[in-house]
Amino acid sequence: MVNRKFYVGAFWAAMVAVLILSVLPISSPKFSIFRWEDKLHHFMAYGVLCFLAIKSYGTKHPLWKIGVGLVSFGLVVEIIQSTTDYRCGEPMDLLANTLGILFVICVYRIYKRDFKC
Repeated sequence: MVNRKFYVGAFWAAMVAVLILSVLPISSPKFSIFRWEDKLHHFMAYGVLCFLAIKSYGTKHPLWKIGVGLVSFGLVVEIIQSTTDYRCGEPMDLLANTLGILFVICVYRIYKRDFKC
């Protein structure tokens, strides 16, 4: 079993990494395999953040508060991006972030219901 402190450290490291990667200029031309690849990256990144937040703080805070906190973080990141000359905040990115968070919360709730000890 992984120690809760590991998840807390991983969560905050991931939050910092997402913030930094979200505000850095994009230096190379984008190559994408399919049209919505960027949205898939947002979905996965915020899904991972949600998983780490649940493992870190899920016993102290209800899932809805964790979700609202992460969606708020995503909104702030999109606002920051919109204030730069080299990035732009996109509502569809925020939607992808939110869907990743909701997906993980739903899977977690289903898992906890089916595997109660």
